[in-house]
Amino acid sequence: MPANNPKRRGRKQPPQSKRSSIEVDVESLLRLENTCNGCGRDDTCCCSSYEVCVTASEMRRIIRYLPEASRFCPHLATLSGYDNVFEEEEHGLYSLDTDEDGLCLFAYWKDNRTHCSLHTVAVTLGLPLGEVKPRVCLLWPLHVSDDDDVLALISDASRFRCNTRKRPGSRILSPGFVDALEQVYGEGCGEQVSRAAASGERRTLLIPRW
Repeated sequence: MPANNPKRRGRKQPPQSKRSSIEVDVESLLRLENTCNGCGRDDTCCCSSYEVCVTASEMRRIIRYLPEASRFCPHLATLSGYDNVFEEEEHGLYSLDTDEDGLCLFAYWKDNRTHCSLHTVAVTLGLPLGEVKPRVCLLWPLHVSDDDDVLALISDASRFRCNTRKRPGSRILSPGFVDALEQVYGEGCGEQVSRAAASGERRTLLIPRW
């Protein structure tokens, strides 16, 4: 069975609440280097391996940018406006629809690689990525535990080509992780975790700057 079969997808789910602090498993983050250049057609892709869930406020922000996203994903547009690509999973939590192969409907192909239209829209308009793109996608392959207690590397991260194992003993946090933490938790948060890693800390308490 193909790795991207939608029946085998996990779930990308945002933190349940905006907590005043979150514990970061620094040792977990130091295991991999993360560099996203888009997936090839035969690659295992995070855009089709997970059910992506967003909060109501994230959904409203995404809807605001549907006209721009449809320039890269024409299937989002209909004769009467734009397709409803959100499905309510539970109160306040919505999943993004996918195509028949399980690929997120906000993904598009360019130069034989997958790209995120929401990411492209943010860059094109000069907006912070978190203004348009779901937090769970910004953080991936980092993942917040279901009880919102710990931020760590997702268990199946090594399945994806964008994640490569670091040499043992490295205390340098992947720049991709530093940037993700800055985008999601606020300016200085990525640097805080990076310093904790360099100083040998196994865990650190992060104070988000929402």
